[in-house]
Amino acid sequence: MLSIRLDPTSSLSVRWPESYRAIVAIGEAYVAYEGSLPAEAQLQDIPVTAVQTALSEAKTAIAAARSGEQGRASAGELVQQTYAALQPLIDKAYLQLKLNHFDHLSQLEEWGLDTVMDQNGVRVRKPATQRQKLAFLETYVAKEASLPPEAQISDPPLATMQAHLATLQTSLTERTSGRDQREMHVEVRDTAVANLLRWLKLAAMVRVGVTFGGVLTSELQLWGYPVTSRASNGRVEEPVVEEAPVVVEV
Repeated sequence: MLSIRLDPTSSLSVRWPESYRAIVAIGEAYVAYEGSLPAEAQLQDIPVTAVQTALSEAKTAIAAARSGEQGRASAGELVQQTYAALQPLIDKAYLQLKLNHFDHLSQLEEWGLDTVMDQNGVRVRKPATQRQKLAFLETYVAKEASLPPEAQISDPPLATMQAHLATLQTSLTERTSGRDQREMHVEVRDTAVANLLRWLKLAAMVRVGVTFGGVLTSELQLWGYPVTSRASNGRVEEPVVEEAPVVVEV
């Protein structure tokens, strides 16, 4: 990466923000001001249309990433709600199975419950994690559905457990899909914002060089670049405007 520091002896400095929202804000300000200038005053080497295109692509990618996150979050919330609704039903099924097969607890493996032998005999482990609960529910539903109605556990009803299982499986699939989509859109978003940032840096470099003779001036703020005062010790003081901006690098 080529790094350029404009007018290093100046008492002013420009520092780029890191967040994509702040970068887009500068892009919007740049396009608005540059586009308001007469055609002859606009940069010829960095057309405002090029920055506008990069800005539009960045905003579209940001919206897509946000939508992917909302889809993932919505499915994830439904997963948590389904597990919460299932907990008392799993507890009932667990107790009922132990009661029905008190003399043959090892048979509960057929319903998806783990059993272990210890010094006191067979011990049945209740599903604790979400993964264990899902595995138990899948096996339990399959086993109960294979039995004649009179042999099935009536409380909780098989139909209720089947409905919860279907909801849970669908929600888990949607959550995974939403996560994958979000990751893909975030990657696209970051690439698009980085592209916008490159155009803005190039435009700042050319503007300072062509319009201001290589001298950094606070007038650059008209294009949305926040300009800060540099303290005598070389440290950058608080920005003159609200967003914390930039040492211009390309």
